[in-house]
Amino acid sequence: MRPIQNYEGVHLRDYLYILKKRRIVIILCTLLVLFFGVLFTFREKVVYRATATIMIEKENPNIVDFKEVMAFDASTTDYYQTQYQMLESRSLIEKLIQDENLGQDPYLTSYKQSRLRKLFKQFSSLIPVWFRGFMMDPALPELFIKKMLQIEPVRNSRLVEVSVIHPDPARAAALASRLTELFIKRNLEERFLISSQATQMLSDQLGELKEKVAKAERNLQAYKEEHGLINIPSMREKDQFIQDAKLELVKTQAREARLSKRYLPAHPKRISVRSQIEGLDEKIKEEEQKILSLSRDAIQYAEYERESDTARKIYEALLSRFQETQSAAQTQASNVIVVDPAVPPPIPYKPRPMLNMMVALFVGLMGGVLLAFFFEYLDPTIRIPDDIEVSLGLDVLGIIPRVIKPWKTGPAKGELFLSGDKPSTISESFRALRTALLFKLRSLPGCRILLVTSPNPSEGKSTVSLNLASVFHQNNLRVLLVDGDLRKPKIHKLFDLPAEGGIAEVLESGKALKDVVHANVADLGFDFLSCGEHSTRPTEILGSEAMKKLAIEMRNTYDLVVIDSPPFHAVADVAVLNEYADAIVLVVRHHQTHRQHLRDVKKIFIGDKPKMIGVVINHVSLREKDYYYHRYYYYGYGDASGKR
Repeated sequence: MRPIQNYEGVHLRDYLYILKKRRIVIILCTLLVLFFGVLFTFREKVVYRATATIMIEKENPNIVDFKEVMAFDASTTDYYQTQYQMLESRSLIEKLIQDENLGQDPYLTSYKQSRLRKLFKQFSSLIPVWFRGFMMDPALPELFIKKMLQIEPVRNSRLVEVSVIHPDPARAAALASRLTELFIKRNLEERFLISSQATQMLSDQLGELKEKVAKAERNLQAYKEEHGLINIPSMREKDQFIQDAKLELVKTQAREARLSKRYLPAHPKRISVRSQIEGLDEKIKEEEQKILSLSRDAIQYAEYERESDTARKIYEALLSRFQETQSAAQTQASNVIVVDPAVPPPIPYKPRPMLNMMVALFVGLMGGVLLAFFFEYLDPTIRIPDDIEVSLGLDVLGIIPRVIKPWKTGPAKGELFLSGDKPSTISESFRALRTALLFKLRSLPGCRILLVTSPNPSEGKSTVSLNLASVFHQNNLRVLLVDGDLRKPKIHKLFDLPAEGGIAEVLESGKALKDVVHANVADLGFDFLSCGEHSTRPTEILGSEAMKKLAIEMRNTYDLVVIDSPPFHAVADVAVLNEYADAIVLVVRHHQTHRQHLRDVKKIFIGDKPKMIGVVINHVSLREKDYYYHRYYYYGYGDASGKR
């Protein structure tokens, strides 16, 4: 036995092998899904899709510059998303349903009562009250939006495709056109409503401003009348007059100084100049008093005047905007333009046979592949030699292919495959198995007794034992085939021999080996020892001293003794026969023997002195040779004569 190998990972060929082995599952799954795809395609209702293309422009309504009138910005990123949602708004769809009488449309109303909802309503008495609300029929606008309407913006443009699906192409085109008309009409109405609201707001503000202007002017007029301010001179003019008077006063005083040098104070010229100086001084004082009084009145007057002018200017600006708004409201235009009106489509929108077939084919293939790997994952049986070589560290000695046996005809009733002259795959497989065993037995000096067993019944150990005896005889060896299954013997039936006169008689009755052995059985060249008469204690007699003596005698008489033992999972006889065997060959059946059963081999046969020399995989399909098993089929290449 070689050491247990470490797993080297999964190779791509492992997946290819699984796909090839499970190809029936993949094909059936693909055909099944394809069948349902075809069935769905032919049962699907033929519908048409009519499309109208519209362009939605960004436009900010230029109604008034005052923030308190309107705040609207169509340049934000969510503007178009809002427009798309408005195309699917409930109020717009309700208007369309009402105008086009869609409440009586068979196509739309057919979605109202689904089969599942009808089934629930039939058993409504068994359904909780809180769940019955979910069984209510959906509203027609909701059905129209989900089943018939498609809003698709054209990428990187301001275009929007508005599509309606209906079995009647003309009806679909009419609904798409009508929906765009209603949307444009609603857009105009909303814009007109905004203008009307702005006009009303401006009108209200004009009334308030008009009253404010009138009040300011009344206050200004009343102040004028109260203070007698018919014509208020400019404060700059008053200041200039005082400055001029003071300059004249200085000149006059200078003149008086010059006259004082020439005339006495009583001189008429000096008296005249003195009078002018006094007059100018009084005039300056009087004007200064008037300026002080006028400044107090002018400040209040300027306040009233400024209030009146400001109110008048605001009123005039708002009046101008009011007139512009009224004019804009009368000439309002929509920012939605119909680029391509809807026309009846010539080709149905659904079903799409080619697309449905491609999808069904793809889904079927993917589903088949997943099922194949899932079944492979769930398969616990022996599938590939690595299941044995990697997990147990045991050699695979040979692969026996699965063949169709002739029903109870030929040597050993069709269980012997080496008697014919014509070579075959299965005969070459047994010769390859013999070659592998010879290499193994040569490394075991004195090896004469070969025990053939299997984990479970019906795995082919008796057939393998029979053919091993025949193929080793062809190698010029004296071979004895022993039916060691004392509970359910089989080999004697293949030769039409009685079970009596075998191991049981030798062990219990003391008969000699030569008296019970069938020499050259069926002219096949090897001897045969049957199980003997049925015994009630087979395990005990197989473990007796007589059996030890019989084993020694067989080892001394024959070159090779092949013992066909019972399945080691069924009875304990194999553990007893293991004491006499020099080597053990385990026969497993492809896709039948569980890997867990092989793990039990470690507990039973692999000890301090392991005798298990390898495993034979039986009943392998010939198609497996294209992958994992090809190398085993050619072990016996060139051995058609059976000689080594």
